[in-house]
Amino acid sequence: MEAALPEGPRGRMLALALTLTVLAVLWVGCVQPLLDWHAARAEALTQRQALLQRVAALVADLPELQRDSSSSRAPAASLLEGGSDAIAGAALQGVVQRLATEAGVQPNSMETLAAEQRGAYRRIGLRVAMAAPWPVLVELLRGIEQGPPHMLIDDVSLRAPPVELRTASSPVSAAFTVLAFRPATSAQP
Repeated sequence: MEAALPEGPRGRMLALALTLTVLAVLWVGCVQPLLDWHAARAEALTQRQALLQRVAALVADLPELQRDSSSSRAPAASLLEGGSDAIAGAALQGVVQRLATEAGVQPNSMETLAAEQRGAYRRIGLRVAMAAPWPVLVELLRGIEQGPPHMLIDDVSLRAPPVELRTASSPVSAAFTVLAFRPATSAQP
């Protein structure tokens, strides 16, 4: 017994349904992935063109920036003093201690970190831990950021009491690293 395909309106409806199903499968399987790929490539091209324009603008500004940086250099005021890493580390400790005293706080501990070579400079680090009210801590960090020599604050860790117990004068436990630079010399300790 052979199965016959339907004829008439029922057959036309079945043929139309099969045709639409095949078209839908082709769309989902072939055409839509190609359209998505094309859109992704167009977006990547747009991003690269924006990056190219930004880099071109930076390159155009480079000679002016180099002129400005060479004319405004004041290395003596922005670098740590000291003929060795140990002396520079002690100088950095003294500066941070002075700034802390001016802010009205006493550090719990200060640990000098190992110095590292960074191009023509030696990076001197100091790990500081303290507990102070928030306004005092902010004043100290601002003083470190603005004071000579130029110093950077890194690796900040803050811990405050729970909200229910917190008052304006509640101490915040803080630990952070202060970094400064000194000129590198040929003989390093």
